[in-house]
Parts: sequence; C-alpha cells; structure tokens
Amino acid sequence: MRITISILSIFFLIITIGAPPVVEKANKDKQNADSKEDNSDELLNDLEYGRYLKEVVEILENDPEFKKKLENASEHDIKSGNIAQHLGLVQHHVRTKLDEAKQREMARLRELVGQKIRNLSEKERIELARSDLNGKHMKDFLPQHIDHQNSQAFGQADLERLIQHASKDLDEIDRKREQQFKEYEMRKEYERRTKLTEMNEEERKKSEALHQEAMEKKKHHPKVNHPGSVDQMQEVWEDVDHLEAQQFNPKSFFQLHDINGDGLLDEGEIEAIMLKEAEKVHDNTPEADPVEKQEEMDRMREHVMKEFDKNNDRMLSYEEFQHGINGKEARNDQGWQSLEDSTVYSDQEFQSFSEQLAHVPTPDSPHPNNPASGNQVPSPQEQKHVPRAPPSVNSH
Repeated sequence: MRITISILSIFFLIITIGAPPVVEKANKDKQNADSKEDNSDELLNDLEYGRYLKEVVEILENDPEFKKKLENASEHDIKSGNIAQHLGLVQHHVRTKLDEAKQREMARLRELVGQKIRNLSEKERIELARSDLNGKHMKDFLPQHIDHQNSQAFGQADLERLIQHASKDLDEIDRKREQQFKEYEMRKEYERRTKLTEMNEEERKKSEALHQEAMEKKKHHPKVNHPGSVDQMQEVWEDVDHLEAQQFNPKSFFQLHDINGDGLLDEGEIEAIMLKEAEKVHDNTPEADPVEKQEEMDRMREHVMKEFDKNNDRMLSYEEFQHGINGKEARNDQGWQSLEDSTVYSDQEFQSFSEQLAHVPTPDSPHPNNPASGNQVPSPQEQKHVPRAPPSVNSH
C-alpha cells in the first residue's frame, strides 16, 4: 500500500507542478538581492508568495510601455487583473526575466507542495491523487497565485492570478490587523474597568479623574500634518533628515527614503516616513501605548497608499509619489483624525466583547498583545460587577 501511495504522490507532483530545471542565468545583482532578506516591507513578507510578487512587480516596472499602462489604469483594471491583457507589450528581455522568476517560484512550490503531501495521511493522499485537477479540493491544496498549466513561461493568466490573489490577501491582512487592534483596545478598557471594581469609592474616583486627565492631555497633542502632504514631507526633511528647509526637493526626498535603493517606496519605507507624525500623538503622554502608535502609523500608511498608489502594486514609483504630494487629497488643511479623535469600537461591540470574556477562563499570563499589562480577565462571578460601556465609547 505504501508503495502505491508513493507512486500516486509522485505522479500527482509531476502532473500538477512539474517544471523544467530552474534557469540559472539570472544576473549576479539579482542573485545577491535574493540572498538578503528584505525586512522593510512587512506586509509583503506576510504573504507566503510575497517575494515572488515583489520580484514580478519590479521586473514589470522596468518596462516603459507596461509601466505607462499601469500608471494610466483604473483601480478596477488593476484589482480585476484586466491589466494583464497588456502583457504582450513588454520587451523580450523583460519576458525572459518573468519566465525565470516563475520557474524559480515553481521550484519553490514543488518543495512546498511536496512537504504538504508528506504531512498527509495515507487516506488523504489517495483522495488527493484521485481528485479533479480543476476541482475545489485541488485548488484548496495548491497555491493559486500562479498558472500551473504552463510551467515554463509567465503568461497573462499568471499576472491575472497574481494580482487578484495579492489584492484579496493583502486587504485581508489589513482587515485582520484592524480587528485585532479593536479587540486589543476593548480588552484594555475591560481590564481598566475591572480594576476599578477592586477599589473603594474614593480610590475609584481618583483613578477615574486621573484617567480622564490623561486622555485629555493625549488629545491636546501638537498639530498632525496630513499624511502625504508636502508640509509633512518638508517637516521630515528638516527635523528627521536634518536638511535645510529651502533645499527641499521631492526627488531628493524620495531617493533619501528609498532605503533599499530599488527606485520604489514600499509600505515599510512609507510607514517610516509616518513615524514623526505618530510620535506627536503617542509619545511623551501619560498613557503612551506603543501598540496604538503602531496602529496610527499603519493607518497613515494605508491612507497614503490609497491616495498615491494608482497601479495598486503596494509600492510607489517616483511618478506616483510626485503626483500624490501635489494632488488635492494631500492638502495639509485637511488635517488628520488620529486614534484619539476617533471611535475604534461601539458600545454594542464592547458589551458583546465583555460578555464573551465572561465565559473565558482566567488566564495565567498577560494578554499577548499587551505584555506590559499584568491585569487578568475577571472570573464570571466578578464579570457582573464590571461597568458597562457609557454612550459613545471611543478607543479608550
């Protein structure tokens, strides 16, 4: 039986992701770049196929005709994958690089799928080997960001699949992050209120007064520049880069903050530019919270990418950057609504979250998202004494 299973597994691998030997003629610069882990773009690193996605985008950005099509395409054409129709415009040497990138990805997937198969039970292997290659079972098992039907060349189907899956997966990563932050804020407030129930009336009034005072101080922070505005970039140029104000130049600024020198600002590099604005709100305050500071930077980065990134590739070319800071959406007079000025969760959400915690056993350690907090979730018996959310509860 084991021999039969092994044969079926090998047959399955050959049929589904069989590919010729990986092309070895990639230039030395690319090999050196691949040998270093790029930690600047955390979102792309969260994708299992993030390195492949970034490589394909960089290759296509080097083709003038296709780059022009990307810059003029609508958001729908990008996210739907319709832009892939113009793949035939790219130059021959660009197509060759795309083919080589795909073959490297196919080789990686052979290893990945092989490991997944080795982790299956004998019954699961038989079911997989007998399943329809185009069926849901097989699609759930095989990575779908690549066209497995053509193992040698990067075609229109490859670009369509890559764009569609990346758009969906990256949006999902952002959505999960926002939900995790909301739960973090509700847990933080829940634990604060639980602590109040352990105090006498005098202590509780004093604690509440100090909390309200701290919240008011956080709201009276220095003016926050609108993310992506020229004013924001100039302030970074002067206060962070320590350069003369009158010498500010968008192209020089772009090159200075293109840390890895690839001619693009990725999301990690954009986020770094937002650091000074986030510090205005979340540093040097009585209840400064590094988790909230990071969320502020994430939201600023999302805003800039939404307004600037016209081809939706999660990176900014200089043309996109220049057009963005001069656009109507980057005016500084629009200001910025920070976390302190916004409502992260509703009264109903907080109440529902509190009721859920009432049925969770008391943990032995602090919440993983808040290692600094030593508060424990109260037992169900204590839960009934936890104050309910007052009207218009914000993030605090």
